[in-house]
Amino acid sequence: MKRIEKNGVVYFEFGNIAATGIVRHGFSSRIGGVSDGHFASMNLGHSRGDDAANVKENYRLFCDALGVNAKNIANGNQRHTTNIQKVDCAGNWDNIDGFVTDRTGIVLTTFYADCVPLLLCDPLKRVIANCHAGWRGTAHNMAGRAVQKMMLEYGCNPRDIVVGIGPSISLENFEVGAEVVQEFKDLLPFCSELVYNSDRKPNKFHIDLWGINSASLAVAGVPKENIEMAGMCTFDDEKHFYSHRRDGAARGSLAAFIALA
Repeated sequence: MKRIEKNGVVYFEFGNIAATGIVRHGFSSRIGGVSDGHFASMNLGHSRGDDAANVKENYRLFCDALGVNAKNIANGNQRHTTNIQKVDCAGNWDNIDGFVTDRTGIVLTTFYADCVPLLLCDPLKRVIANCHAGWRGTAHNMAGRAVQKMMLEYGCNPRDIVVGIGPSISLENFEVGAEVVQEFKDLLPFCSELVYNSDRKPNKFHIDLWGINSASLAVAGVPKENIEMAGMCTFDDEKHFYSHRRDGAARGSLAAFIALA
């Protein structure tokens, strides 16, 4: 994943998605905005308690850097579901954690502070998707469902889809109890090899969300070589990222953007 800075705004770009030549995309950092305090500075979350004028200006700055139109954003009130909305216009949808479109210029947008961003692009059908996979979304196969949605709505072939798995919490920092592990094993039996006993605490475990999403994509038919993993931990990198596990509610929100050019 490539770090890019434009006019003071720092964001990250997937090499495989950029190489398609048909999209503008990026995952935001917390650098380059106008918010202050624990929102400093590129907070893109409308519901965090930040000043609305600051958030609006952050969108303008970020979208200008990315080269997309801030008036064309399609986003949702995320509920940690696997609901994916086909969109033909900008807007806001409730109870939606993913979007898919074949329309040029619509900026599919999802929000983060440790959860896993999934950006998908089929350069042959000119179809894109942007999906938010928290641990529940990951356990309920958001990655595979995104591929299925692209197939259902647009006739995409999984072998043509390229995917970026964005900055999010790492295996080392995602510590959970036995009940979460059991939910993963019940829903995704293959994930057992991606769950590890904690070295620090009894009855605690670490789950590899990056690896599970990658494996879910492979099960859905996406070739391993088409998947790019950022390998960047939002919990560890306080300079660039907000983290709910690290900071709790006193934080801003990151965002993933993708639009057909």
